[in-house]
Amino acid sequence: MPLLKGNIFEGLANKVWNGKYAEDVGIALIHLGAAGWVLSALAQILMLARNKDIDKKEKRFLIPQEIADGVVNVGLYYSICQVIKNIGDHMSENIQYMTKQSNDFLKIMKPDSRSNLEFIKGFAETFRNYGITKVKKQRQNMSAFLDGTLNYLKGANVPDGFNPGPDFKAAFENLAKGRTLEQQIDFVEDVQRNFNGYKNGVGVIAAVGASILACNIITPIVRNMMANYSQKRLMRKNARLSGGEQPSIHNTPHIKTQISTLRYPLPRSNTFSSFKI
Repeated sequence: MPLLKGNIFEGLANKVWNGKYAEDVGIALIHLGAAGWVLSALAQILMLARNKDIDKKEKRFLIPQEIADGVVNVGLYYSICQVIKNIGDHMSENIQYMTKQSNDFLKIMKPDSRSNLEFIKGFAETFRNYGITKVKKQRQNMSAFLDGTLNYLKGANVPDGFNPGPDFKAAFENLAKGRTLEQQIDFVEDVQRNFNGYKNGVGVIAAVGASILACNIITPIVRNMMANYSQKRLMRKNARLSGGEQPSIHNTPHIKTQISTLRYPLPRSNTFSSFKI
């Protein structure tokens, strides 16, 4: 029975990892980091709810405040990391930066004076329109170009009556010079592995850099702004309830006590603690 449970867990882990995460390690790091923030927020809320030393009236304020902090922390972390990673992916897919192997491959394939970006965009669009590539996202030009090139060489997903233009034929004639069909396929697969490894590396660097930016700079600033707003709102509320002049933090012990309870350590995700930059 324990073996069965282990097999189920192992099968689930392999299914998750061998899917999207195996192809994109950066997104795996972002999701793990977001999960860490969620768990930190839940632990903080649970601590407040179970702490018998905190008055119930204070809990009515502190728990919603902690929930709001958790939403801000997770939301900012995920959105910032995802935006920066998307920028890195866009630069890789549109070959603003590329490896020497990808550059040499494009020199062989490109039959005219068009730029590399114009060339791969045109081929990627052709492969998408005819269903030769499974990469449908418009932003993934290099991935669609390489996947479509491999499928075309293998004769996979090529529709009947497919009649490409002269530039298309010239590109594959250049690729075929001095190479058998099997050698062409091996060559393109090697270029594809090189590109995927490069894109993965850029994604990891972008994810780690974005996490540092979100965790150590942007999120603390937004959190402090929210805490200041909450403190002022609490002061106004207590002033209305007392019917007197609005108190200040310096001369009202009760407000100072309530505010001091709000100053919990900022939860941090441990996902990226092992990275040193």
